[in-house]
Amino acid sequence: MTPDLFRQRRKTDLRALPPGIAPWIAPSGETPEDLEPEVVELVPRLIDPARTPAPLYASADPARAAQSHAVTRLVLESLHRDGLIDTVPPGPLAMDIRNAEDYRFQDLYPRPTRWKTRRILDFHPGCGRQLNIWCQEVPGLVYTALESDEAAYVAQAEYFRRANVLPVSDYVVDPRDFALREQAGIYHLPTWRFDLLPPGFFDMIICVDVLPHLTQRLLRHMLPLFHRCLATGGGLYLRDDSDAAFDHELDRALVQLGFVLEFRPYLFPGEDIHGLPRLWRKVDPRRPAAGRPVGD
Repeated sequence: MTPDLFRQRRKTDLRALPPGIAPWIAPSGETPEDLEPEVVELVPRLIDPARTPAPLYASADPARAAQSHAVTRLVLESLHRDGLIDTVPPGPLAMDIRNAEDYRFQDLYPRPTRWKTRRILDFHPGCGRQLNIWCQEVPGLVYTALESDEAAYVAQAEYFRRANVLPVSDYVVDPRDFALREQAGIYHLPTWRFDLLPPGFFDMIICVDVLPHLTQRLLRHMLPLFHRCLATGGGLYLRDDSDAAFDHELDRALVQLGFVLEFRPYLFPGEDIHGLPRLWRKVDPRRPAAGRPVGD
């Protein structure tokens, strides 16, 4: 995966996408030509503490953080073998602690078999760190990473390749044969090919530190897309720092779409935790909410 390959695929696709959609759903975000984002961007995402905002949640599970670092270390060791970092830093790293936090909030309690989490969509996934724990906990994991930024996309491709925990199918590398399937693997595609996401396919969608940074137009487009792509009872996991006005509008939009808020902890962002986690569920319209009669 190279920046040139990403740019060429974007240009080719934008010629075929409907006018009025492509320019705002596929921002270029191009990196200066003298940089190599597949290396320069990945290393800081892993080991630069400034890339993992404080505070870390005090009760994050140390065992889960160590579990996350087992995958992080595979990437670091690969970078070290190629001479791209001098030493492999000890872990768990700060990003592994955040993985432990996220996994705890994403998988709060045992769920019915019909609602087991196996197919995950990670929207704007950073380096792809959410893969770390889920790939060890879920046999047959289908992990899909959806990204529009060039530097982030190339860093993710590098992370997935170096971790080498699941087969990787990358749309930019091989668009002709790309399709989301039931087979275990990592499916990597750019945001502007959202049309390749099957309806009702995903058990969970993850959005960490992303929604408040979208334009209003893109946010209005993505929320109904999330609802369409989620299976009934599927989870929409959000975590970010945003103001009260944004949260109110987002909550109202999600309720109108057919989501119900399942979990929001009583924590203070910036004091107890970075980014307030919330877990929403796609409502089954055929069944009433628990404890409420039909038609109430």
